[in-house]
Order: sequence, then structure tokens, then C-alpha cells
Amino acid sequence: MILVGSLWASAQSVRIDLEPVIASGLNQPLYLTNAHDRTGRRFVVEQPGRISVMQPGSSTRTTFLDITGRVLSGGERGLLGLAFHPQFASNRRFFVDYTRRPDGATVIAEYHVSTSNPNVAQASETVLLLIPQPYENHNGGMIEFGPDGYLYIGMGDGGSGNDPENRAQNPNELLGKILRIDVDRGAPPPTNPYADGLAGRREIYAIGLRNPWRFSFDRATGQLYVGDVGQNQREEVDIVTAGGNYGWRVFEGTRCTNLGPASCSTPGFLPPITEYDHSTNGRCSITGGYVYRGTQQSLPYGAYVYGDYCSGEIFMLEAGVQSVLIHTTLSITSFGEDESGELYVVGQRGSVFRIKNPDADTGSTRGFGFADHGSFSMRTAGQSNLVLGYARIQASSGASLPAGMAVFGYRQNGILVSEASAPLMPLISSGRIDAVDTAVAITNPNTEAVTLNFYFTDAAGNNFGQGSTILPPNSGVAAFLDQPPFSAPRGSVATFTFTSTLLVSALALRGITNERGDFLMTILPVVDISNSPDSFSLPAPVQTIAQFVDGGGWATEIVLINPLNRAISGSIQAFNPAGQPASVQFAGPYTIPPGGLWRFRTLGTGANVQSGSIRITPSADSPAPSSTAILSFRNNGITVLQTAIAGVASGTAFRLFVENVGTFNSLPGSIQTAIAVANPTSNPASVALELYGSDGATVGLGDPIAIPANGQIAVFLNQIPGFSSLSSSFQGVLRVSSASTVAVSALRAHYNERGDFLISPTLPVSEADLPHSSELLFPHLAIGSGCEMQFVLFSGRATSSSGTIYFFDQNGTPLSLALRQ
Repeated sequence: MILVGSLWASAQSVRIDLEPVIASGLNQPLYLTNAHDRTGRRFVVEQPGRISVMQPGSSTRTTFLDITGRVLSGGERGLLGLAFHPQFASNRRFFVDYTRRPDGATVIAEYHVSTSNPNVAQASETVLLLIPQPYENHNGGMIEFGPDGYLYIGMGDGGSGNDPENRAQNPNELLGKILRIDVDRGAPPPTNPYADGLAGRREIYAIGLRNPWRFSFDRATGQLYVGDVGQNQREEVDIVTAGGNYGWRVFEGTRCTNLGPASCSTPGFLPPITEYDHSTNGRCSITGGYVYRGTQQSLPYGAYVYGDYCSGEIFMLEAGVQSVLIHTTLSITSFGEDESGELYVVGQRGSVFRIKNPDADTGSTRGFGFADHGSFSMRTAGQSNLVLGYARIQASSGASLPAGMAVFGYRQNGILVSEASAPLMPLISSGRIDAVDTAVAITNPNTEAVTLNFYFTDAAGNNFGQGSTILPPNSGVAAFLDQPPFSAPRGSVATFTFTSTLLVSALALRGITNERGDFLMTILPVVDISNSPDSFSLPAPVQTIAQFVDGGGWATEIVLINPLNRAISGSIQAFNPAGQPASVQFAGPYTIPPGGLWRFRTLGTGANVQSGSIRITPSADSPAPSSTAILSFRNNGITVLQTAIAGVASGTAFRLFVENVGTFNSLPGSIQTAIAVANPTSNPASVALELYGSDGATVGLGDPIAIPANGQIAVFLNQIPGFSSLSSSFQGVLRVSSASTVAVSALRAHYNERGDFLISPTLPVSEADLPHSSELLFPHLAIGSGCEMQFVLFSGRATSSSGTIYFFDQNGTPLSLALRQ
């Protein structure tokens, strides 16, 4: 059995309040839920056998169902669970889990709502399951419909202590299990693990549970989170799957009990995703909760929230890290979820509370401010409908504009399949981009309309497909180049060039659909050609791409774009980390026709992975192209990631935003920044690393890194000596400096819910670069329908920064967003 640690962290960045919904008066409430019927009603289960209903916006309750005459209540017995059929709005069917008078057996029964009054249930019942109970405790009690439409039932091990009859491990017993039945067919589903009934009971979905008192399905991913109550030492949270064995009574959490009958070395037991012991604050009984998928940024989107009945604490699990959100005096019997995904806490002494975040900001503006070396980050809360727009970043009077980036995330079926990062964009009057599989967003922040003139250029440098479109004041357009208003003609398209009558801001995104149907995004550079079409200065600076990878499934595509209307030329060299020439196919001379591009992709077929840096050296009489390396990785024939790294001119000091979130070892949600530093000179370089927290305070100094002549180093943030013990929710700024010039690139690595390794660029900012724009923009926002965003601002040079972010939809109307830090 694989062991998991109990990793705890402070939740100081998340603050919650409990807003009373029902302050008192309930009789031993055990559960709150909704009917999933778009009425907004909330239903409260009381242990003696009563269910109350509350209308939207009201705390007044009326009786929905009263079966106190059927229920044996007291201790761990009573009316314990309630679940509404997925088609409840049309078929009026709902289900309960209760302890039967007088023998204490568990009953799973079906009821119907009255045809004349939707807030009152009919008294007649149909019993679906009757399960005898040998003892008074460990009755389980949770029932819930899964995304597959089947009813899931949590059954405890039958009680007493230490499961004396070893029921949880016995597949011929229904106790100590998660059961699954098809209420429409009146039988277990044919996909259940023991569906044939030969090796175990047909109703069983998973085994080895002690008392799965409360469980829930993540409404985004469909994963089943179970809070399993422990014996004397451990409480655990499991993600339960079909046929899984979660260890009890052989294990209590990850603790070997030595109760047998199986040995703890027996393969096949599944560990919890997290656990905690009884040594702190009187903790003794976990109450499972929900993954937050609400819209009011009450909690971090995607975090799992749960509690302890004995200590009254409410916990959060995010990116593999447990934290205490709040200490209460409640005996927490359950959490609840309303139709909008907001969460509630139920206290056994008669109260219900809604979880609220006093720091939530849902307005169309957001102020920011941070010290030198400081940073600021916020994320969108989840929502269902797709919203498109843009954001303007303006500095306070006398303050400097910040550096920054936006991280676009896209989810399919609840899985984060792609991320892409875009820097804050300046205002320009003309731009050029790679046109292959590309979408462009152009925003007009002016108070008058602008005319966009555009054309395409083929591989030979010939212009064609000329057109124009008008952008109204304070509006934006976002479309793939083969869509209106651009409508790229068929043929050999290399680049797309636009010119505007007033300053605009633009963003380019390459989008491909991979072999399993995932949509992968890559942000491409928009080359500013606002100056005279043929103006340049010589000698042109050498550009360095600080990271390439080839082999072992990795491939690198080099794209050079000519910013001029005359041909340019130069050479490309590739170096390995030791500073020796690397044997890659794209090394050699290049010539790019006017307005065109040069593209080459490595094969990526070699078994051995080679990496290093790329140097682009213009000819003596030629300006420099815009350079980009697009890294891709294929695993088992599937392209799982693409990301672009921009070539940069070397400098002596860079800053970049960095993160260390969760436990970075393929744990879903964990994030880590990777840094590559290349030495483009013929002499060794020594690089200094200084790390600062989001408040601008020094966190530490890394050991100096020696880089050989023409060499390179690439490391994750937590691999740098001096930065290995960062907090599991760290965000800040890394300063990279050297007495000689170096080039820096960085990647944001993120493991998704299925263990895929996603990367997106984090653009370093040279301290020598000064903003040339009166304001900066995120030219494109996409939120909802699987799209999510993170906005990052930080100090890019030796000064503090403050100002305001203004959010607008594509028509220029102020856009109110739910944002959280």
C-alpha cells in the first residue's frame, strides 16, 4: 500500500465567515441539499424523521416530509440521508435513508412529491433496500446520485469496534461499502464490480470503508469524495472508484491496524488522498464535504471543504495541502450544497450556516498595489456561461505600470486540458503574427471607432487576402483567422499583418485539437511593427531562446518572423547545457522573405532527450527577426501539451513571477515554476538568485549558479539550493542577475486531474526595459464554459506599483467578475 503524508499549511490567504441561515430551532439537523430542479429550494434533514423545505432567499421552513413514526432515532440512528432523482423536476421522485423501527435495519426508500403541492411529499413509500444492522452504530447514511444517474449509498461496517466480523472486507456483505443501484431498473447496474453475483454482492461499488458518513460528487469532474470516519487514531478522505478497496479494517487511513485477516503488505489497498490524526484540538470524527464549484468566490474554486464533528473545525484541501479555514463551536454533522454551488454547514444543535468570503470582490474594477519586488495574483471564480471581454490596467497618478501576465485555462469534462500564459500587452498601431492555426483578439480602447486593415503573406513573401474591418469604440474582436472578419483564403498562409488607424492592443493564440479531442492553446507573440516598415538599427542584437527540448516524445518548433518588408537573414546555433554545439536539425543559416517567416520543427523521435539553448544571430547588414520556440510533448501517441518560449535579448537583471503550489509530484493541482538561464557569451557566468514574497519582502538568496561559456541551466524553483522548503502556497518574484549578460526563460508547470504535465510560459522582464505605453491591456478574456483565468501583476523593475484593473465585455460594457486571490 502506498503511504501518503498529512501535509498541513496555514490558510491565511483564505478567510471565511459563517452567515446564519437558520440560527436555531431545528431538531438535530443532519443534512442540507437541493433538488437540482432549478427552483433554488433547500431541504434540511432532521434526525427524528422530518425534512423541511426553504424557498429561495428565505430561512422560513415548512414540513416537506414527516416519517417520524417509521424512524428509530438516537445516537447514530435516524433519518440520515436524502437524494433527489436527476429527473426530479419531471418525475417527482426522491429517496431517503433511515433506520427502521423497531429493529434498527437500514431502509432505502422511494417517495414522491404531491401532484398538487410541490412543497409537500406523499406519505406512501416503496422500499428498495432493507439491510439488517448488527449494532447501533456505524450506519453510514449518505445517499446521492452520481453523474451516471445511479444512486450511491454509504454503508458503515455494522458497528461495535474494530469491525469484529470483518464485514468491510467481505464482498458477500453490504456493510462497510459504497453501494450503487439503478433505481429506474430496480436492480444493480451491470457495470458494478460484482454484477454477476459470483464473487460478491451485486450492489457493491467499493469495499473497505469503516463509516462513510458523508460523501459527494465533484460537479465538475464527477469524482466521488468520501469522508470515512476512523476508529481511534485516523480520519481520512478517499476518492472512491469502482472496485476499489479502501483498507478498513486492515488499515485505518494509512496506519496498519494489525487486525487482519490480510497482511498490510497485501497489494490492492487504495490509500486516502489525505488524512489527519486525533492528536489536535479533540479531533475524532470526519464530516465529508464538497468540492467548491460556486460562483461567489466563497472558497477557492476546486478546493475540497470538510470538517470534524468533534473539534468543530472546517478544513480545506487544495493542491494536496490541508489547512484549517475556521474554528467553530459547532458539532458539524454535514455540509450542504445549493444549486449555484455555494456551501453550507449544518450544526447538530439546531443551526445552518452559509459559508461566505468577506474578501470576495465581484465588481468590474479591482485596485492593486505592491512594493518593489512585490506581486499580486487573482483568479476568476467558476461560472457556467461563456463571457468574452478585455481588461485595461492603468497606473495611479505618479506610479509606474506593473509587469504581468494572464494565465488562460481550459477544461473539458472537468479536466484541465490546456493552459497558456500571455504577457500584458502594450498599445500598438500595427502588428504581425504567425497565421497557422491562429486566433487573434484585437481590442480598441479608444472612444472612437478604428479601421483595421489587414493582409496575409505566403511562404514566398507574397501578400494576398487584403481586407478591412471597423472596430467600434471600446470594443474588441476575437476570431480564428479563417473566420470572419479575417477569412483567410486557402493556400500557403505564413503571416497575418494588421494596421490600425488608432492604437489598439492584440493577442494571438494558436489552437489545435489533439488526438483525444483536447483543445490545446499556445500564446504566440504579436510582433510590433508600428515604426516605419523598413526602419532598423545595426548591429542588430543577438536573440537567445533559453530552452529547447528534443527526443523522448519532446519536439521543438522554431518560428522566426520577419518584421520588415525586405528580406532578412542570419544563422541559428543550438548549444547543450555544457556549452557544446547540440546536434539538432534546425541549426544553420536562415533567410526570410519580406513579411514572411522561417519555420522548422525537430523530429522528436529519438529515445534520448537533449536540451539546451538556441541563439539567433542576424547577418551583419540584417535586423533581428522575432523568434519563438514552440515546445510540444507526445505521450503514447497523444500530444498532451504545447507551449511557446519567446527569444529575448540578453541582459544583466531579470524578474519573473514564480509559484510553488501543493506537492509537486504529479499531485493534481500542484504548480511549480521552472527557470532556464542561458549564457550567450564565450566566458563562464555566475548567476545570483533572489526570491521575494508577494509583499516584496526577501524570502531568501539562492546559492550562486555557475554556467559555462555558451552553456545553460534549467531547474525547478524548489530545486534551487536555498528554496527547497518554500510554503505550499508560495507566490512571489524571483530576481535573476549576473555581472555578464544572460538570457532567461521560465515555464509554469501544472499537473492536471489525470496526471498530465502541462506547461505554459512565464515571461521574464528585463529591469532595463521601460514601459512605452500609457496603459497596458489583457486584450482578451474568456471565462466560463470550461474557460478560467488567473491575472498576475508584479514589480518588473526597481519601483512599487499601484493602480486599477478595469474589466469590460467585448462591447465595452463594464464586466462584473467574481475574483479571488
